[in-house]
Amino acid sequence: MEQKVWLTIRGEQEYEGLERECSELVLSGTLERREDGFLLRYKETGEDGAVTHTRLFAAPERVTLTRTGAVRSEMIFACGQVHTSSYALPFGAVPLAVEARAVRWRLGAHGGLIDLRYRIELGGQKGECALRIHVRMKES
Repeated sequence: MEQKVWLTIRGEQEYEGLERECSELVLSGTLERREDGFLLRYKETGEDGAVTHTRLFAAPERVTLTRTGAVRSEMIFACGQVHTSSYALPFGAVPLAVEARAVRWRLGAHGGLIDLRYRIELGGQKGECALRIHVRMKES
């Protein structure tokens, strides 16, 4: 059953030669328990009005983040593995590689937390990133 949730999403990115960037969003979304894990869905609207739909599937050994819309990408976070794909924006796509350093999550009937720490190479630029999502149920 799909439940409505509030999400606090905190991202940290530090690319070689650049200052560390941090961002935080509070969004509404949905959380659904599946037979083999949890599916979290939410959408982000950019300053230009472009919408990106995000699906985050947390399974026992991995977390898969899929974006469609204004941004298109798939990132698979599994410790000890490198996942390669592309990161597509309206002006074109760039190669993407993700190596998870830590993949932790706990989700349940009262909400939970997803915590991802990873190395990234995006279009040849290398960095260290973290994504932390707090999930809390909406009051009925």
